[in-house]
Amino acid sequence: MKDFYIGFKQAITFSLILVAIFGLCLLWDFVFKRTRRTPVKEINIDSIITASDSIKIKINNLDSIKNAKVIEVITLDNDSSIKLFYELVSE
Repeated sequence: MKDFYIGFKQAITFSLILVAIFGLCLLWDFVFKRTRRTPVKEINIDSIITASDSIKIKINNLDSIKNAKVIEVITLDNDSSIKLFYELVSE
């Protein structure tokens, strides 16, 4: 009977330790994980695509302006090169 009592006491102690560990795990999950979760942001993909397309159009416009200026500079002779230089310096 004494051995049964000791075994029963050890089983109760072990069960209480398991319940305490489980409770601490739940507390840790609640305090450290759930309070620090950030809400999910909704992103409007259509606005991003529209902004991306407008940026691409601006880049293409700037690229065509650059190409036109490059062609203009390539076709310059010496006198017009000097005039362009003075024009750029005056700006």
